[in-house]
Amino acid sequence: MAYSKILFLSILIRFFCFATIKAQDSTFLYSNCSTNRTTANSTFQTNLMTLLSSLSSKATGNTEFYNITGNPSDSVYGLFMCRGDVTFQICDECIVNATQKLSLDCPLSKQAVIYYENCMVRYSNESFFSTVDTNPSFVMCKSANVSNTTSFEPLLSSTMHQTADMYKKQATKDARRLIGTINKNFATREARFKNQTLYCLEQCTPDLSPNNCRTCLHRAIEYLPMVCDGKEGGRVVFPSCNIRYELYPFYRSINTTSSPNELVPPPGNPSPLLDNAVGEESATLEPLQFDWVVIEAATNNFSTDNYIGKGGFGEVYKGILVDGREVAIKRLSKSSNQGVEEYKNEVLLIAKLQHRNLVAFIGFCLEEQEKILIYEFVPNKSLDFFLFDSQKQKLLTWGERFNIIGGIVRGILYLHDHSRLKVIHRDLKPSNILLDENMIPKISDFGLARIVEISQDEGNTNRIAGTYGYMSPEYAMLGQFSEKSDIYSFGVMLLEIIAGKKNKSPFTPHHVAYDLLNHVWRQWMDQTPLSILDPNIKKDYSTNEVIKCIQIGLLCVQNDPNARPSIVTVASYLSSYAIELPTPKEPAFLLHGRTYSDVLAQESSSTQSANSSALFSYNQMSASTFIPR
Repeated sequence: MAYSKILFLSILIRFFCFATIKAQDSTFLYSNCSTNRTTANSTFQTNLMTLLSSLSSKATGNTEFYNITGNPSDSVYGLFMCRGDVTFQICDECIVNATQKLSLDCPLSKQAVIYYENCMVRYSNESFFSTVDTNPSFVMCKSANVSNTTSFEPLLSSTMHQTADMYKKQATKDARRLIGTINKNFATREARFKNQTLYCLEQCTPDLSPNNCRTCLHRAIEYLPMVCDGKEGGRVVFPSCNIRYELYPFYRSINTTSSPNELVPPPGNPSPLLDNAVGEESATLEPLQFDWVVIEAATNNFSTDNYIGKGGFGEVYKGILVDGREVAIKRLSKSSNQGVEEYKNEVLLIAKLQHRNLVAFIGFCLEEQEKILIYEFVPNKSLDFFLFDSQKQKLLTWGERFNIIGGIVRGILYLHDHSRLKVIHRDLKPSNILLDENMIPKISDFGLARIVEISQDEGNTNRIAGTYGYMSPEYAMLGQFSEKSDIYSFGVMLLEIIAGKKNKSPFTPHHVAYDLLNHVWRQWMDQTPLSILDPNIKKDYSTNEVIKCIQIGLLCVQNDPNARPSIVTVASYLSSYAIELPTPKEPAFLLHGRTYSDVLAQESSSTQSANSSALFSYNQMSASTFIPR
């Protein structure tokens, strides 16, 4: 007891000794104390106080690791990290502040982490060295938006990923020339954005290997757009790494351990980071229009060898343009009643939608009574190709599935909130999620749209265009669609990604529905949610992430559209562990043994007559809806 008090007082003395030193941005950000606790005056608490004091005293010597090992129940492991651009004096003060605050706030917790502007301190009763940990996380965003989100987001993503790849260079001595500065586990990079400069900083804890560091950083980069999309500044902080960007210089220049020649572009070559990383939105159709002869040549006259598949909209062929680009060419059905002018208007609207998680639109052809849409070719096919195949689903780790979920959320977030026109997809499903060579998801078929001249966020249609099993009850029964219809579809898809099983449609007449939603809900109520997890994932997953995703999925498929979260809320749920999620209610379409005909019988006769023809049409054509903001 007396020894613990002496150690605690030594930390306080060091804290007050440094109180006169004014460190720039010595700001507390966030801390987390585990609920797994020891008892007062225990050996573990004594060891913890010794460890915190040791970390504090060794900051000036740049000793970043420390552990005290005793009996398994008493061992404690600790680590500190200062931002790579701060002086030893600032680092020392920050560590003193952090250890002192941990001593006060988490005296009995067996695990804790604290983040300051200039440093972080972490300890645990279990060894965490050399492993990637992303929980608990801390996210902070500026309130102001950039002037051009469409151009800024891809530039930010590119700059962040290239900064993370500098760690690969550090590990492999890759001869690629990169613009930026890297010093051990700390890297910075800059890029021009219009008349401003984008400043990016990334750092990993010193225990991580370069490959594990890159893994952690890429996960943080994937989190960033979920809550900071289009903002002038933001950061994601994990226990194992952190990233930050601003439109002003917030870090000091540091000396690099790499050769100066490796950090500048080769003579005569432009910087790989250009303002036009994503092209400006087209205002006219001329740059987008392709001649028919180009389309025929690209597809070898629509050869069967180039055939990819068929959907409700028509056939899809792989093509190679004269400049070598691989493209997907969609040959729309000739039975379409859409007029030429409406078609051109839609093409112009599609061209304005540009996002990393949308399939890129390249152009169109309107000739010889043909209507052609040209998109980027995405090599890894669609999500359902992996998800519902007993062999290929083994290739999808939990980490990849979680990243795919995040990418889909960012794509929907853009369509619903960040594009110039609000776009309701109306047919979100795994077959409309394409995967590129890096397994980054890209939403497709968002452009096969009808123009709906309404100013509200909701619409009503007598023509149901979607896929049963993914359609919300208000859309399937009454033809009412809104953003919350897409949220329902996303929720179904999210649960399919977790379970590796396809949701069965409850719409088949005279069929008692027992679908995936029913199964997930029963396991949730039985407090055994992990039992739905695809067994191919085995033990390589985060329990907290899986349970959170199941809860989000159930919240998205609730019967009442107003009870479903918006995509902005879904993004915040995924990106933060500090937000407490609501308790989900029973999903829609849990029929408790009744047939679907019984449900129809409860509708009014007028509603039945207006919609019964659409309910069982099984039209699987995608039909997004553009709504003016």
